[in-house]
Amino acid sequence: MTTVAEKPKNDIVALVEATPVLVLTDKEKFSQFYQAMREECDALVPNLETKKGRDEIASLAYKVARTKTAIDDAGKKLNEEARARINAVDEARREIRKQLDDLKDEVRRPLTEWEDAEKKREKEIEDQLATIRAMQRVDIEDNAASVRTRIDDLQAMSIDPEVHRAGIGIAENAKSAAISALETALARLNREEEERAELERLRAEAAERERIEAEKRAEEDAARLRAEAERAEQERVERLQREAEERAKAEAERKAREEREATERAHAEALAAERRRAEEAEAAAQAERDRVAREEAQRQAEAERAAAEQAKREADRAHRSKIMTAAKEAIMEAGEIDEQVAKNIVLAIVGGAVPNVIIKF
Repeated sequence: MTTVAEKPKNDIVALVEATPVLVLTDKEKFSQFYQAMREECDALVPNLETKKGRDEIASLAYKVARTKTAIDDAGKKLNEEARARINAVDEARREIRKQLDDLKDEVRRPLTEWEDAEKKREKEIEDQLATIRAMQRVDIEDNAASVRTRIDDLQAMSIDPEVHRAGIGIAENAKSAAISALETALARLNREEEERAELERLRAEAAERERIEAEKRAEEDAARLRAEAERAEQERVERLQREAEERAKAEAERKAREEREATERAHAEALAAERRRAEEAEAAAQAERDRVAREEAQRQAEAERAAAEQAKREADRAHRSKIMTAAKEAIMEAGEIDEQVAKNIVLAIVGGAVPNVIIKF
């Protein structure tokens, strides 16, 4: 039987058990504490043969676990206190930031309002200049009417001096340049539309001439096609007569060939039937031989499997009996217990009647 050496009350282990937070703030103290715990654990020589020896192991393990929990709980408490202080500082920071931000916004409000007004005015200027540039652009889809409408819109557009201020000249020059560019495009589009109209007239005249000539060609083609159709019909009648004669000759030759092939096929089928009957008889005999062999093999395999299972059961019974006998003798040696009681205890353990205790076989 082994025991754990007693430690003095002022030992580092006792100190940590009394004040767990000590090892969280002093690494040296933790090193001393861990070394003392390690020495105490190393001093224990495990004895699994007796209940007292097993209880000593469980007690020392519980002591280590209890100390770990105490240190961890102390660390959690330290974290909670530190977190409370941090939360108080964060709340003060948020309130200070808000009040100073409000003061900053109040002081800067006149400048901010002026900057917003300037941004809005500059946006109006940019939007109007962008509109002028967009109206000046002439695309392939434009025609004289659409360009004329944009000229009228530009001429009616107002340039507000209160908005443009010093840059009003830029806006007026952009408007004048756009109107000038559109007027040049309008003149070009008018010429192009007149030219397209003339081209359409010439095309219509050419199409009418082509239609008259096409009708004349169609009449000539119809006459030619009628003559060709008559010739084709005559050739078709002659071809049908030749094909009928050829089909009659081919039919006579086919019938003679089929009769000859039928005679040869009947002879071949009779020979094949005779061969099949012989092969089927041989296959049936071989299948019967194979069936008998399989049944014999299965019978032998079943006998061998039954013998193996019987041997395995007998070996298992012998092994279990040996283990249970050893357990019974160990119980008898552990105290003043007679053989029948020890045997009953072993049987109860094996039967699962003793909680948390098993016997390994």
